[in-house]
Amino acid sequence: MDRLGDWIIMLAAAGIMVWWVLRRFDRWLHEPPGSRLRKLAASGGVEQDDDNVQLLQDSGFEVLSGKHKIPLGVTLDDSAVMPTRLYFDYLAFKDDKYYLVKLERLRQQMEWTASGLREKLLVYALLFPDCEGIVIVPAQERKLKIVRFKVEAGE
Repeated sequence: MDRLGDWIIMLAAAGIMVWWVLRRFDRWLHEPPGSRLRKLAASGGVEQDDDNVQLLQDSGFEVLSGKHKIPLGVTLDDSAVMPTRLYFDYLAFKDDKYYLVKLERLRQQMEWTASGLREKLLVYALLFPDCEGIVIVPAQERKLKIVRFKVEAGE
């Protein structure tokens, strides 16, 4: 009789696990676009007296959160996972659209060519496809630039 009781307990546990996995998958499948960005917006604080925040607000952006770091793991062949991070400065909102904000640093200036922008910023567009674009705050001038990526039809 103990064996029958063990099987019943195992089948019940397996049923609960299958139900939980299916429920999580269904929730993920029906998750509205931008929910990942809304979670990010709630996670970081913003210093209102920062000059860059003021510039964004003067340009019509609502700065939702700031100073984000995204942990990534990289493996090369069969080696161990090497940790790294990807940073962006702010998450902003304007005209019902989300924008990632990167501050240009004097040490790491942008190369304002298509290939230079692709090398530096495409990873952000791929990680956050719900964003309308990436706002760049140049180090020298106080004028915002918005970068958008568009996949063009191949030949």
